Amino acid sequence: MKIAGIIAEYDPFHNGHAYQIAKTRDMGAKAVVVALGGEFTQRGEPAWCSKYLRAEAALKCGADLVLEIPLPYAVGSAERFAEGGVKVLDALGCVDMLSFGSESGNAKKIMDFAALSEREDYIEEYKKALSEGISSAAARQKAAEAVAPELACIAANPNDTLGAEYCKWLLRLGSKIKPSTVKRYGAGHGKAAVLKSGMASATYLRSFEEPEDIFPFIPYKVYELLAEGYRDGKLPFDNKKIEPAVLAVLRMMREDDFAKVPDCAAEGLYHRVFDAVQQAESLEGLYNLIKTKRYAMSRVKRIVSGAFLGLDSSVLKNSDLPYVRVLGMNDTGAAVLKEAKAAGCRLPISSSLADLAKTSETAEYFAMLESRAEDLWQLGLPKPGRCGLAYTTKIIKV
Repeated sequence: MKIAGIIAEYDPFHNGHAYQIAKTRDMGAKAVVVALGGEFTQRGEPAWCSKYLRAEAALKCGADLVLEIPLPYAVGSAERFAEGGVKVLDALGCVDMLSFGSESGNAKKIMDFAALSEREDYIEEYKKALSEGISSAAARQKAAEAVAPELACIAANPNDTLGAEYCKWLLRLGSKIKPSTVKRYGAGHGKAAVLKSGMASATYLRSFEEPEDIFPFIPYKVYELLAEGYRDGKLPFDNKKIEPAVLAVLRMMREDDFAKVPDCAAEGLYHRVFDAVQQAESLEGLYNLIKTKRYAMSRVKRIVSGAFLGLDSSVLKNSDLPYVRVLGMNDTGAAVLKEAKAAGCRLPISSSLADLAKTSETAEYFAMLESRAEDLWQLGLPKPGRCGLAYTTKIIKV
């Protein structure tokens, strides 16, 4: 059985995601495994809707098995997010291909750029460009233009470069998983819909207040899940509801505490963050006090979320992926798990976070972070759930 992996957030799941799964099956995949980000996202913000709802949406729209990307990876830079997603899929030992969307649709060029990014000459040019005070995205493109101009077009595209991060981790792990890309079309990131295609970005869809407004751009099965979530007070997440809590937690932190937050210690950024926290009266004000041309808004938001959740950069320096957590599956997904077991999966696999927490000290710590994030995320819902749901929510079966 040819098994494909997809790394995603699906916040919310829309027609473009369904299209990618369908195209992945067209490439020969008999099973689709999704590594899914949780309640706090790679963009640095709390998720618009629950990971459990997103997992169910994926299963109802073509996926067979949904696994969770642990929080320290899910709320990280593109490189760390890619690391978590690839490690989750690679740990199974039975995934054959990694499918991802890209602007170029050229998997070979993306893999070539991934290899380039590990070369010393590229790294030197990249550091040189960063020293000029430009953003990391601009520095990537400038470095590519200097040492491999034929690949600069890849560095210019956000989804191509994210795909390159996936490929970089495939290379680093010596994974047998082969990259394969689906060319994106329709609306770009953060843009409005292309009516003829029925495609809209997740950023655009999160701007709507009612499920009826986004119905043209999502599969009907997803609309039903979202409508039920609205009725039950389980979405959408409202940042304003947790804003005082975030600011309170950050105001209680010492300056040195911020140096421990991922992506915050470099270049003394933690000094700037601490000073901003002392002044800010709102989250938006805090973001703007920290942001510069060098430090993109997404990085700033990840730092704030990481500080709020108590993430410590030493977690990833001194440990590795401790387990594989199953959020949901169908019968084919169950068959994939059997193949993983037969392939000698090197990590504990379970749908029970409580059981996984017992497997090692690192697993216990990761599980605690996951539970903390769930408990805090619940406070932003119309009807917040109680604490402990990360340990008690049952696996989704479709």
